[in-house]
Amino acid sequence: MTNSDRNTQRINLADLEHTSNPGRKASRIELRLLRDAYSLTRNEETKAESTYPDISLKRVTAYCTADSYDLKGLYRFFKQSKKSEKVLMFFGECLYVRCDECDIYFLDYGVVVSWGLEENQEQSLLNVTRTFEKTPYEYKSVETESFLYGVSDVSKIGNDKIYIKDDNFTTKMVLSTAIAQSVKLDYFEELVEYTIEMVKDLPEEVEKEGNIGRTRNELFKIMGKLHKLSFDLNLASNILDEPDLIWHFESYSPMYETCLRYLDIKSRTDLLNKRCTIIHGILDILNSNITTHNSETLEKRMSYILQVSAGLGGLQCILLGLMVYFLSKK
Repeated sequence: MTNSDRNTQRINLADLEHTSNPGRKASRIELRLLRDAYSLTRNEETKAESTYPDISLKRVTAYCTADSYDLKGLYRFFKQSKKSEKVLMFFGECLYVRCDECDIYFLDYGVVVSWGLEENQEQSLLNVTRTFEKTPYEYKSVETESFLYGVSDVSKIGNDKIYIKDDNFTTKMVLSTAIAQSVKLDYFEELVEYTIEMVKDLPEEVEKEGNIGRTRNELFKIMGKLHKLSFDLNLASNILDEPDLIWHFESYSPMYETCLRYLDIKSRTDLLNKRCTIIHGILDILNSNITTHNSETLEKRMSYILQVSAGLGGLQCILLGLMVYFLSKK
């Protein structure tokens, strides 16, 4: 896909409202909103008082729009932009941009997290970002997470509101990393859900019929999708590991871990791994079915060849007998 092609494929936030937050995700977010707040301050109790200060709040929005971003290209783009106040790259995995008094974080695995942008500004940002996407997603596959944030004396997260003690870009970067992992996990969860829905009846079909009533081409297509998903899930496990920037900013690790707990990253990852095991089991069934199908096909062909050979042998004997008979008459 060329840059000009990408530029014509604008992301419309109104379209995303109809495709994001399916039932599973909406239920998870609803339960999250009912939880007690978590303190983001180091060396304090995890649970914080669930009252929230009466201050003005701004938007925090994460979009998972592609497999990955060309961070170097984005770095050059924003460096040349007159609106950019600060552009910094961290370990080749996170690009920080300060623009119009707002903070934007691009993660190399195709997620952008913006702090303080209005909706129309987010729209413009996504349209710019499309040019630097590698394997961009269709509208229906774009995942989003939305929060509100404000600066307060108490640092905590709860009810999808984030309170931080200052506008330090490192604090926002650490929180953005956890939010980005959550929204990327949303993408993989939806991918697994769709794939399992597509193949969930195959084991029962094998149990009832003894085989899968699909052509070899259909089976190979299904296996191809499952192998790709398995590869994507291995990629997901790398994405969900603790990133290098958290190792570098070690004092922020408790804040990062607290945000992960609030977003249920561990339990969701465990469930994803269990579903991955199910998918591998289905792959084994398909492999076995294709092997059996190939063996049966080979046996039938060998039987056919033997029958033809026997027939030809019999015909040769008859012809030879006739030749001997006619020669003996002469």
